[in-house]
Amino acid sequence: MDALGHEFKNPLATVQTASSGLIELGGLTATQCELAMLIENETVRLNELCTRLLLTAKLEAEQVGLKTDQVNVSELISEVLTSRSAVEIQDRIEIVVDDPARCFWVDRGMVGMILTQYVDNARKYSTPGSPIRIAAQVSQADVVISVHNFGSMVRSEDKERIFDRFYRAADLKTSVSGTGIGLSVARKAAEAHHGHVWVKSDEGEGTTFFVSIPVGARRKH
Repeated sequence: MDALGHEFKNPLATVQTASSGLIELGGLTATQCELAMLIENETVRLNELCTRLLLTAKLEAEQVGLKTDQVNVSELISEVLTSRSAVEIQDRIEIVVDDPARCFWVDRGMVGMILTQYVDNARKYSTPGSPIRIAAQVSQADVVISVHNFGSMVRSEDKERIFDRFYRAADLKTSVSGTGIGLSVARKAAEAHHGHVWVKSDEGEGTTFFVSIPVGARRKH
């Protein structure tokens, strides 16, 4: 996966540079501009997938050293909500942080990736127009961040397996696109911080994905 990820990234960078260049040059018709933007957006999506593949390979091999820093919980959530997948659901998102000033020691990019995956899952699997709630609770020992939505349920037999690499629930394989990579990377990233992930889901309460990370989680660079 590491080799494949790198092999894909080089031509993707070239395609993205070319599409961006066409847009910046101007002079395109409306249809041409729309097609160039489509190339740009899909290239970004493929690049993000390659990044996940690369990180998966490194996490599986335990070759990732965390680049930890003091990160504000509220600011991290705000950063995640500027991502491409979150922009289209901004008006549906509610944020509840019990201590907006609280910080924790984490790898900003890695924890941001966990939350981005959770938000993207909520976007894909929630009922259209329904609210999505992001919450953060902070204790002396841990920060627990959750993303809640109403929509497709996670069956009891799938609650542990959906965090396995390449696993996708049988009842969702044909209805929603996906690779089965994102949640496995989320779990590995949480474990690298000595934290853990889990999901709660039922028809009445909806589905909530959680990540818990020790406030002082640190690892050498």
